[in-house]
Amino acid sequence: MDRSLNAVAPSLPGPFDTAPLAQGMCITPPVSRLVHAQVRALLESSPAFHDLPGERRELMGRDLEKIAAYTAALVHEEWAQSKRLGQTPVLHQRATLAVPQQAAPTALAAAEAMRGPPPVQQEHFEARAANQVGRITRDTLNAIAFPTFVADLIKGTFQAIVNASIQQMEAYGNLLSNVAKTVDQFMADNISDNNARDWLAGAYPSHFKVDTSGERPKMAVRDGADGAGKPDFRATLGLEEDVDLSDEAAEEKLVPAARRYLAKSRHQMLSTMMLMGINRIVITSGRIYARMGFQINAQDLGQAESASQFDARHQSTVHFGGGIAGFFGGPGGEATTSVAYVSSKKANSSDAIDVHADLTGEVDLKFKSDYFPMERFAKPELMSMIMGNTPNPVANTPINSHGGEGAKAPAAAA
Repeated sequence: MDRSLNAVAPSLPGPFDTAPLAQGMCITPPVSRLVHAQVRALLESSPAFHDLPGERRELMGRDLEKIAAYTAALVHEEWAQSKRLGQTPVLHQRATLAVPQQAAPTALAAAEAMRGPPPVQQEHFEARAANQVGRITRDTLNAIAFPTFVADLIKGTFQAIVNASIQQMEAYGNLLSNVAKTVDQFMADNISDNNARDWLAGAYPSHFKVDTSGERPKMAVRDGADGAGKPDFRATLGLEEDVDLSDEAAEEKLVPAARRYLAKSRHQMLSTMMLMGINRIVITSGRIYARMGFQINAQDLGQAESASQFDARHQSTVHFGGGIAGFFGGPGGEATTSVAYVSSKKANSSDAIDVHADLTGEVDLKFKSDYFPMERFAKPELMSMIMGNTPNPVANTPINSHGGEGAKAPAAAA
């Protein structure tokens, strides 16, 4: 520790209390002896001084004594002049007092007790991602609604099968209602004059064409039709008399005859199809498979690093004198013990959530082809009417109860 003094110095003691010489400043013998003793004591206490050669030691001693002697002589002169002028000189002295050696172990012991970095305290770490797993899982499953998905899959499959059966039955019913009509009714509902004109132009391309230049289409005889030969319209169309090749005859007689001819042909074909049986699709078995895959990965990472270091130092210094006035004091010293503790800490964290959901729905249906049994849709009178509309009614008559010959019942279409 340091101590600063501002004290009124008394008169110089003994041999130093002398008046200045008239010839000027000079080094008095007492001052020279004091300087010699102080310099020699300081040099002798230094191990490096003893490592120097003898001549070097003597030269250094003389040079230091000369410098210190002139410095001391100036101080001596200042004090003598102040006394002669009746002034009181003031001594400002800064002295460093030696710390007892037994005090140093106390600080060292404290450093020894604190040696090594203290244990790293556990950082407050919050698993944010893991804490959200439950909520995210609940929200995701509610949004997916797997039970609703399965229910819709079953209901949709069942509805598709029912709708397909209904459509097949409606189509069969419409076909049955058309076949049950008379030829004229079937013609009025399904065959138009334009259908008949198109059929005549296609069946007899060398004789007829459809003229669309007027307000409505009409039949016209082609130029040169007489040279192509006259077709047998009476036999083909079932006319009672022959028809000439003219535009009027074609439009007034051939178009109605062709229209009835088409209606009769299609009516007979549909009637035969009804008796043969119309294919339908029948579901026999199946499997509905629904699966949901759900995966959620939560990851929380936390990292904390800390580093600490103790640095204990003890330094002792012994010196002689202190400034100019040091030549008038004794030896001094100081001891310094310092303990430094440096600590650093770094912490970081990260979190991530990865959610995967997979929905799979499969429908595996097995079916077979079957036919619609007409007797479940039509009465016996209607069935007899349909059989009579076929090209060969005798062949389509079912076997009677007496075992008479006739056509067998409608066979199932494979």
